[in-house]
Amino acid sequence: MKNKMVKEMLRFIAVGAAGANVVQMLEKKGYKAYYINLAKQDLDLINSPNKLHISGGEGASKNRSKAKKVLSESIDEVMNVLEQQITEEYIFVVFSLGGGSGSGIGAFLASVLAENPDKKVGLVIILPAMNESLQARINAYEALAEIVELKNELCSIFILDNNQREDKLSINRSFANMFDSFINISNYSSIRGVIDIAEQKTLLETSGVAMIHKITLGGKEELLSTINEGIYVPLEPNKRVKYIGLSQPDTKETISIEDVTDVVGEGIDTFCGYGNEETVLYLGGLSFPKTYIDKLAKSIKSEEERVQKVMEDEDLGMDMSINFLNGAKKEEIKEPVKKMSMRDRLLASVNK
Repeated sequence: MKNKMVKEMLRFIAVGAAGANVVQMLEKKGYKAYYINLAKQDLDLINSPNKLHISGGEGASKNRSKAKKVLSESIDEVMNVLEQQITEEYIFVVFSLGGGSGSGIGAFLASVLAENPDKKVGLVIILPAMNESLQARINAYEALAEIVELKNELCSIFILDNNQREDKLSINRSFANMFDSFINISNYSSIRGVIDIAEQKTLLETSGVAMIHKITLGGKEELLSTINEGIYVPLEPNKRVKYIGLSQPDTKETISIEDVTDVVGEGIDTFCGYGNEETVLYLGGLSFPKTYIDKLAKSIKSEEERVQKVMEDEDLGMDMSINFLNGAKKEEIKEPVKKMSMRDRLLASVNK
């Protein structure tokens, strides 16, 4: 079947535990997977032979710098393993931006893989909710800054947004279902036309932010409502999009491409297909989420004063001459202060 051909060209690489949650759901649908982590105990929970523990690391504890340093010790070996084991043309690196492992090394691994002219590399990244820890939000901002620098070297970048739902796993599940529905559209046929494999490849290869939306029932209003109320970071209001793919049931009541472009803008080209059971919309080459990034930066800066106070040592102003029972002390001639050993400092504190 055609969709099997497309699946054979694809590999999802999870970096870190959050990425693994997404990729495991895709693996259950027949997609090839690979798992990378600094924490061996996380990898041990995954029932798959396709995994790699980066030696020297037992988790990054939301420390992006630690993840980078650990990887730097074995980067040549890691890339040699990936080159041998990842033979597919299309690769999607999947990771969370709020953690340490994925946020720290996910974008770098993707950029190195993309240096191979025979590979088409995209991302599936997960944004932390605005109510998550300050460290998670800082990690996300720093990781996004790296990804913005790389975006023109990469293919489609799907940005899942944990602000959209309380149930984070349902976001992962929805993405796996929607991606699978998009791959499956080339299985259907209609005299009115289909989105073929070549057009699917064009959509997947388009650089910039991408979204896949689908509905099983309903029409224009139901489909378009999912664009900003689904699982992705909200669409920017600038109406910039490169390619649109719309595949829907072959019925009298169909959604026109104009209905879509009124909301998302008019792209370079559109691909329309009919005959499948669901309505599937692919938006490729969207703008990066500047509104979210600005909001994220504001939320971080708003806590700067609070964190500085937490990190500062308190000046308690202790009066070291409070012990008046020792009587009045003679004025002493002060000599240059010498650095004391820990032992001397301890004894000095006892004798005061």
